[in-house]
Amino acid sequence: MPLNGPQTSKLADVIGRELPPAALDLIATDLGVKLSHLLPGASVKEWAVKLIEELQRRMPPEDGTLLEVLKQHKNQTLSAAAHKLLQPDFLSPTDDPHDAIVLGGIAFVARDQLRRALRMFTHPNRFTTRVLIVRGEEPGGKSYSWEFLRHLAFASVGATARRLPLKGTSYSPRAFLVQVYNLLLLPDLVTLPTMADDPQLMKIDPLMNHFKGRLDLLSKRYWLVIDDLNHDSVTPEIRAIAYAVACAVEELKPDNLWVVLLGYNTPVVDLDLNRAESDDAVFPSARSVAEHFEAVARFSGKLFPSARAREIADVMFSEFPKLDKEAMSKLTQRVEKMDERLRVGQQP
Repeated sequence: MPLNGPQTSKLADVIGRELPPAALDLIATDLGVKLSHLLPGASVKEWAVKLIEELQRRMPPEDGTLLEVLKQHKNQTLSAAAHKLLQPDFLSPTDDPHDAIVLGGIAFVARDQLRRALRMFTHPNRFTTRVLIVRGEEPGGKSYSWEFLRHLAFASVGATARRLPLKGTSYSPRAFLVQVYNLLLLPDLVTLPTMADDPQLMKIDPLMNHFKGRLDLLSKRYWLVIDDLNHDSVTPEIRAIAYAVACAVEELKPDNLWVVLLGYNTPVVDLDLNRAESDDAVFPSARSVAEHFEAVARFSGKLFPSARAREIADVMFSEFPKLDKEAMSKLTQRVEKMDERLRVGQQP
């Protein structure tokens, strides 16, 4: 699992106290990093930070490999620190973040199509798609995807997920792109072209050319998640520029940007997006919730009988004959409360 800034600093502190320079240099060399060439004369802590940064630049990031090495170290302080950092903040039956079923305390049920599609994001090369389109008419199922996207971006490739919600906004195309620049920390916002009759609705080529010209300047990996594209308050013009952003990213395939369109239900006709990944978001079924309960219960070491899991799931769903957004919100809360009990071995 990629380390965040505070985790990197804490680990570097421990390494700086517990390892002599020669020992860290040997570990780094085994991992393919020449610290003495990159930072000659630096302190052990500075070397540790540099080593982690170099490992995080790889695709996928390999700072987890360093943690595994330190976990086996004879120095108990180092071993304990690495072991703690290797503990995931999610539950996955396979330990693979793609298969996570609980994110912190948030239940994430089923969505096998989404999980498969995102493997193209987490195992990229210069030819793989940079765009995912999540469709669906049911309210709630698409935005529900955001929590999983935020989890997987960080847990798999160390990317930062940024969400741009559109419901209830009144952006012009230029104002929309200003939000994108702000979220991605793109430079030169002050030179973004102003439109002669802003809010200009259709002629967006100057805006998009400015955007394309700055994609290679991104200093870190981002997953940009544009949400609410199916909401009634979102104008056709904003859907068009959101789509244009996705097309630009797919065309150029920058090293540090991927785009997700949530709720984009319009048919895709552009050749640039022919190979984009897609997912049809639907609410989970009682059967998938029952399977989820069984999987969560296994973490406690206690078997949860399939028949009992299905019985409980069926009762939960029976209380909500109409599965709308409000019903799914209430149902999700009940699933999460059941998860809490199952994780500690309490079975109804």
